Amino acid sequence: MANTPNGRRIFVERGNAVVTELITKSKNFYIYGAQVVAYGAFNAILRLTGKKPTAFLVSSLTQNPRLIDGIAVTTPEAADPAAPIIVAVTELLQNEIATSLKAQGFSNLFLLNAHEEHLLMSAYFADMGKFPLLDPMLERRDPPDFALYEICNHRDKPLTAPPNLRPFEHPLQAGAALTDKRIAALTDDTGENISAKNKQYCEMSAVYWVWKNTTHDWIGIEHYRRHLLVKPSMLTEDVDAILPLPYICRLNTLTQFRRFVSEDVLTVLLQTLREMEPRMFERYLSVLRDRYQYTYNLLCAKRSVFDDYCAWFFRITGRMEEMGGVVPEIGETRALSYVAEVLTNLYFMSRQNVLNLRHAEKAIFV
Repeated sequence: MANTPNGRRIFVERGNAVVTELITKSKNFYIYGAQVVAYGAFNAILRLTGKKPTAFLVSSLTQNPRLIDGIAVTTPEAADPAAPIIVAVTELLQNEIATSLKAQGFSNLFLLNAHEEHLLMSAYFADMGKFPLLDPMLERRDPPDFALYEICNHRDKPLTAPPNLRPFEHPLQAGAALTDKRIAALTDDTGENISAKNKQYCEMSAVYWVWKNTTHDWIGIEHYRRHLLVKPSMLTEDVDAILPLPYICRLNTLTQFRRFVSEDVLTVLLQTLREMEPRMFERYLSVLRDRYQYTYNLLCAKRSVFDDYCAWFFRITGRMEEMGGVVPEIGETRALSYVAEVLTNLYFMSRQNVLNLRHAEKAIFV
């Protein structure tokens, strides 16, 4: 039995989450959800146990597929009330969904929270020989100068159980130029900054500030409700960057991206990549056509890697801004924040053979 970051406890056997044991003992089961968390759980459970769910369950069929890899997507009314249901959606929605399912007579629920999801997906990727984990037992004797910036915004919803920050974690207010309200000692509107562009860039305006105004040997980026579970003693010389495990997108990452932006924004992104990165363009296309995606822009990297990533990232988004006259969505909405996740994914996925990447657990606070 192991402790979770939030103090809950979960059985762990042979490195797998308890969900695999539950599925192995069940005649049939369901997965609640039809997006990346559910699809990742489906792939992992299938590979680790050889079993498929009877169906994927969703509250509404309006914005969900009707089939996922040949398995029906349906509403709970059609489900066996005695069978286990794996609730595989973002942890932010799990309690609400569990309450609804219990009201409908379902009691055999397993909430795939961030910790259990990490256990499940790390076992899956280990079985595939992909995306190796950072060794949590590493204890470097001479830890580097490291700062992990917790990006927050004045519009953030209060947390019911906020995390206790460690000495190397520093709250940083993003978009401080757009409000008089102050929620952190550090703000992204000082020094060299793009704080006024926060409505377009979201947390990346704070990332820009960190890039231009700090000098740490290692830099980490996390969010007020999503933390990357790393510490200075884990940052060994042979590792270049640390990210959370990627999600598995149904079909590919382009399909996932299209859920949030228009085809016009995608066209501008591809045109910009082709123009500015001609030698890497085909490699980027292969990443976009693959199904693995780093999300949330959570990362921890050596200074040289962080600087290179930021210079590359903001050079591309800067060029996209110039095309905002053709596609107003780029300048008037948060489209660039969705582009940001795609670019972070492209940078690190396309450099798997160049950088020594490791992966760490993320914690979600509600």
